[in-house]
Amino acid sequence: MKKRITAIFAAAAVALAMSACCTSVPPEKMAANFTVHKVFGSHMVLQREKPITISGTAEPGKVVKATLAGKSVYAEADKNGEWEAVFPAMKAGGPYVLEIVGKDGKPTVFDDILVGEVWICSGQSNMQMPVMGGRFWRVKNAEQEVKNANHPNIRLFNVPRSKSPGYIQKEIKGSWTPCTPESVKDFSAAGYFFGRQLNKDLNVPIGLIHASWGGTRIEPWISEAAYVAANRNEANLVKAARKPSKEQEQKLKKAQAEYLVKFNNWLKAFYNTDPAATAKAKEWKNPSFDDSKWENAVLPGGIPVEVDGIGWFRRAVNLPADWAGKDLVLNLGAVDDCDETFFNGVKVGETGAEKEGYWALNRRYTVPGKLVKAGKNVIAIRVADHFSNGGLMGSEKTMYVTLKQGKAKRIPIAKDWKFKLEFAANMKKLGSRPSTPAMLSGGINSPSYPSTLFNSMVAPWTKYPIRGAIWYQGCSNAGSADYYPLHKILINDWRKQWKNPEMPFILVQLAGFESHTPSKRLADNYWTKKAPMDRVPYALTREIQAEMLNLPYTGMAVAMDIGDHSDIHPADKQTVGYRLAKEAERIAYHSGKVSQGPLFKSMKIEGNKIRLSFTNVGKGLSTKDGRKPGAFAIAGKDGKYVWADAVIDGDTVVVSSPKVKEPKNVRYAWVQYRGDVNLCNKDGFAASPFRTDKPEYK
Repeated sequence: MKKRITAIFAAAAVALAMSACCTSVPPEKMAANFTVHKVFGSHMVLQREKPITISGTAEPGKVVKATLAGKSVYAEADKNGEWEAVFPAMKAGGPYVLEIVGKDGKPTVFDDILVGEVWICSGQSNMQMPVMGGRFWRVKNAEQEVKNANHPNIRLFNVPRSKSPGYIQKEIKGSWTPCTPESVKDFSAAGYFFGRQLNKDLNVPIGLIHASWGGTRIEPWISEAAYVAANRNEANLVKAARKPSKEQEQKLKKAQAEYLVKFNNWLKAFYNTDPAATAKAKEWKNPSFDDSKWENAVLPGGIPVEVDGIGWFRRAVNLPADWAGKDLVLNLGAVDDCDETFFNGVKVGETGAEKEGYWALNRRYTVPGKLVKAGKNVIAIRVADHFSNGGLMGSEKTMYVTLKQGKAKRIPIAKDWKFKLEFAANMKKLGSRPSTPAMLSGGINSPSYPSTLFNSMVAPWTKYPIRGAIWYQGCSNAGSADYYPLHKILINDWRKQWKNPEMPFILVQLAGFESHTPSKRLADNYWTKKAPMDRVPYALTREIQAEMLNLPYTGMAVAMDIGDHSDIHPADKQTVGYRLAKEAERIAYHSGKVSQGPLFKSMKIEGNKIRLSFTNVGKGLSTKDGRKPGAFAIAGKDGKYVWADAVIDGDTVVVSSPKVKEPKNVRYAWVQYRGDVNLCNKDGFAASPFRTDKPEYK
């Protein structure tokens, strides 16, 4: 703290010295032309208790005069044409007016400026999700929340989505605006509720910078400099976005070739998991095959979420007599991941991993007329699921059969599918599917290309002093162990970019979620029939997110208990914002209050039971619904987990099951989603998911 205060006063002294020595700047020294960087503007909030930097461009060696709150500072443009006017730190308050003048004496004026707390809000779709969006893209009670959003001391900046592969941008589009019912509609809901809580608790102006992009991975939000420092291959990809040298092109081609060999070898091993089962399944495409004993497929999806492997879907479709012998269009919607599709026993189409975005492509296959007959026809689809959810993902509107030529009705085929698993792959033996490099997944035009969003949506803000960052991202990296080093790199990178190693960084841990089917929801009790799973992509990512708490000045808002099994964008962003704000108040404003739920600390085996101890117990352990703790599983030496009984005993939880006589390990909420995730402390903060057999992260 002493070091930080010293740095603040030193910066302020430099600014005052510049002002004092430049009170008689010759007119010819003043800038005839200058600009102010577009992150600054009317209605902005400037960070309190830090030197205030205003910056822009002018001819090298030329000077501008900036005046704020009665204090003036002269700033000279450096050799790159960049000037910075640094004012001493100020307390919260306002409104103020900022004026910048050059040679002609005509000021550029920004008014209605406040001094308070500034935070950047970033990530993917759950940070992007607005207060008021579409039917499945809005918060709970959205209309009322919008109606009540009159907060003149909260200011919003919605950064337009833009990409810049290879090059850092100095300017940005958009503008600051006061928080009103109109301006809040399209603003980040998580960011708004976070800022609203801070404004209420701190009673100071709040500035919120929203910079997010749905569906993006973490890689585009990290700077090239950070990749270079970490000796990561992404640095080569960023360089390739600029005009590459022949040597760089050769390296990239080599990297692409090596990846393709690795990926194809993995695919070959995947498809050869169980040759006997595959040989037996060859007859499943035939129309005469009896599938009456197969289970009914539960769509969208169909392949059990805990399974990566190959499954078959079959159904009959009755066609009118006048369709016989005519070409058809078979529309299946999206299939996750790859498919081979048969009509009356003959392959009519397939989509493999060589196609970009294969796991989400709409399948539209032509069925030759020679295969089409009146009455019963059989469709069989062999689906390979390499990762996470898998199966038939199309909506009812996208699954149909129709004639290829002429106008004809569509015969729906979204229901009545039968399903049977060909084999489940041993993913421990195979290893995870190799991640697709950005060069092979959308190339430099992809919003997930390394550094592209940092360059365009974050870098222009790094000269704008802020208090900290809130971050909601991870779905697009779910299940990847590489998310651990990448997440650490991003946090440290942003702190370095803002020249503040103590900058608070508060993330949202992924919410509970099973399948994104908001228009066709799963049954609310579906999870009661699911056995514990070992490979759970979201659980691994939540564990990695919790590991970030080992970095100083880092906080986390748990969202496992407020997720939605059928919507990847849960509507309860109010609780997310509240939990983020309370973490911010503890870390950045030293509230001294409990702001996290219980975190697993240690375990002790007591006969046929395991006793668990926690940190962040606060006022004591509890459950949010008053019932026994749910979502606990226990395993013995064989490593096979079963759902367990759990009871709160003081500040510990005791877990057991009659099926496990000699327990070795426990897991809590190690799932995509469960409806009984309820452990919390009496302060109201949910426990983070965990496993006692967690590997050592380095």
